[in-house]
Order: sequence, then structure tokens, then C-alpha cells
Amino acid sequence: MQIENETQNETSWPDHPKEFPLIMTPTEAAQFLRLDQTGHTPKSACRTLNYWRDRGELKATKYARRVWFLKNELELFLKVKTKE
Repeated sequence: MQIENETQNETSWPDHPKEFPLIMTPTEAAQFLRLDQTGHTPKSACRTLNYWRDRGELKATKYARRVWFLKNELELFLKVKTKE
């Protein structure tokens, strides 16, 4: 289940949300993880999310033909990464 880039422009990020929803698109998840502030483009951030998912480090949900990330899974991912 590969994440497809959902932005119209693959080189520019949408505005950073003031508050993140409980279920996020790959772009929102990348922004939640602050990949937009580390030199990633939206496209490269989706590849990074795929990499972490393929390694079993990050969980995602697929429904309605789209990939979604639960906020609590992203928070758990960050906690595990902080401990390493």
C-alpha cells in the first residue's frame, strides 16, 4: 500500500494547520512530523512515510481508496524515535 502524493504541486507545501485532526492525509502527517521543515518536498515526504511503513515503524490505515494516519500512531512513532 504505497502512499500517493495528494498535493497539486509536488514542490510546495500547503499552509501548516493550526491544529491537526485525529486522522490525517499523508501530507498532513508529514507536516505533523515536521518533515516540511527538514528540506523535504511533499513528494519526498510521502516516500519517507512509505519507507517507515515498509519497515514496520509507522502504521497507517487504508480506507475509501486512500491512506490515512491516526494522530495517536504518529505520536507513538515520535515517542519510539525519541527513545532510540
